[in-house]
Order: sequence, then C-alpha cells, then structure tokens
Amino acid sequence: VVASPFNYANATFSVPAMDCDPGDAEAHTEALIDLLPQVLAPGEGSLVLFSSRRQMLDVYSGIDGEQRERILVQDDYSKQEILRRHRAAIDAGQGSVIFGLASFAEGVDLPGDYCRHVVIAKIPFAVPDSPLEAALAEWVQAQGRNPFMEISVPDAALRLVQASGRLLRTEEDGGRITLLDRRILTRRYGRAILDSLPPYQRELG
Repeated sequence: VVASPFNYANATFSVPAMDCDPGDAEAHTEALIDLLPQVLAPGEGSLVLFSSRRQMLDVYSGIDGEQRERILVQDDYSKQEILRRHRAAIDAGQGSVIFGLASFAEGVDLPGDYCRHVVIAKIPFAVPDSPLEAALAEWVQAQGRNPFMEISVPDAALRLVQASGRLLRTEEDGGRITLLDRRILTRRYGRAILDSLPPYQRELG
C-alpha cells in the first residue's frame, strides 16, 4: 500500500449545526438557502454538490439575486464551459461557485484557489433504480442480512470520499469540506460513513 501524497491535515471536514436533515426535503432545502451564503466566502472558489437536480435548482432560485451572479449551475452550460468560466473568474480575482450534481463529484480537477471549499448537500445515497441493484438487495435480504447496511451505506461512503476528494488535488492544496447533513452524526450508520473518510481535521457541530 502506497501512502497518499496529500496532507489531509490541510483540510477541515465540517458538519454545521442544523435543525433538520434531508429526511424533510422542504425544510432541508430552506436550510440550505439560509446556510450557503453564510458558509461560502465571497472571494473564494467553491464547489457545491447536490444529489437532486430539483433541490439544486430550488436552492439556486431561493438565494439572493446578487449572490446568484457568481454561481454557475450545471445544465446552464456544458461541463467544460462551466469549468472554463469558473477558472476565468478565479484568475480575475473574483469569487466563483459551481452548483453541480454527481458528474461534478468525480473526475473534476480544480487545484489550488480554483477550489478551496467543497460543500456537499447531503450524504450521496444512490437511488436503487436498476433491476440488478434491486435483485442484489433482495438476495441479501433473503439471507437475513441488511441490504441497507451492506450495500447502500458502503456505496454512499465511497461516493462521499469521491466528492470530498475534489478539494485536495495537489500536495499543497488545502481548504474546507462542509457536509450539510446531520445524519452522519445522528444515525447509527453515520459512524461507519464518518470512519471511511480520510483523516481530515473535524469540526462536528
């Protein structure tokens, strides 16, 4: 096993205090509209990752118009054009925020000042919509085991690691990862997901 070249101590993983969790979708969306302007620094390069297109668009619509001007939303442009505009804004000394879905949670390279803050709206549980996934879950359940803990939780943990990995792209990178989902602290499965993350510094509100 080769040790990671990244200095995980340069990154802080934060779960701020919230009065709701994504189980109440409407309240969670309202909380994101209130919280995002507080956690996103105006002059910084940030990436906000959503699991739901509807929530992404609802949050964007709910944010103050002046703050919306520095947000680039997936689907408004191609992925390559969003990244180009984002980098150009940062190069010009302005802040820029990307609102993206799963395709921005992997394979996106924004080193240094291009991304100092990754915000993840909620634990990225997959929707088991394929027949293969449904059959696997049925098979596990038929054996008296728990498909949620054996399939869904490890998959979500891997997706969260990938999403948080957008922050550290070089050995010198640093910044913050903020998860706006308190289930990682309040649910039994949250500990397993938390323990799967690299050894970031932690601020668990």
